[in-house]
Amino acid sequence: MNKALATLIRTTLYTVATGAALLSLSACTDPTPSASQQQLTASLTEPQRQLFEQGQLKAYSCTACHGRNGVSSHPNYPSLAGQTASELASALRAYRDGERKNALMTPQARGLADADIDALAFYYSLQTPAVTK
Repeated sequence: MNKALATLIRTTLYTVATGAALLSLSACTDPTPSASQQQLTASLTEPQRQLFEQGQLKAYSCTACHGRNGVSSHPNYPSLAGQTASELASALRAYRDGERKNALMTPQARGLADADIDALAFYYSLQTPAVTK
């Protein structure tokens, strides 16, 4: 196979895979806040609300594995909802800094600044965990 054709095939496959991933991600994220989300944000101070909203925006990329609002429906991915902000921030920093390794999480956390981590941790700490049966 010539080099140009191989490059075209790789580019096409990447484009298709990226599009499929974005479609599946958009299918499980609803930017419209639920009634409980609206009630929660109404009870926050202005700085807390801003931190919450920053975390909510950053959390869209987490949704594919950890579920909407951090409630995972897959046993391989932990739910993040309701965990303490300090536990979540510590784990994300450990992934980012290479102290904790995971093939999926390490690259995801690598680009996060401390402010991003704090926002994500705050957002997920305020989410309602799944009810266990």
